Amino acid sequence: VFNVSGGGSFCAGGSGVTVVLEGSQAGVSYQLQLNGFNVSFPTFGAGGIINFNSLVSPGSYTVVATSPVTGCTANMTG
Repeated sequence: VFNVSGGGSFCAGGSGVTVVLEGSQAGVSYQLQLNGFNVSFPTFGAGGIINFNSLVSPGSYTVVATSPVTGCTANMTG
């Protein structure tokens, strides 16, 4: 499980905020959700950080990891 950081406020008309997954596991799929709904295409980890950029919708963002081998999922912390 990796830490999620970022978010915050931005000015109307601005470019939005970034949510950062501070690590990833190679081959695992990471999906950004807003209030429980997918808001991005899945991103596959390569061992480093993953940035979800230009987020302009208010709410609670979560990153969900899914193992393609087992199908098991886990919410990232943050």
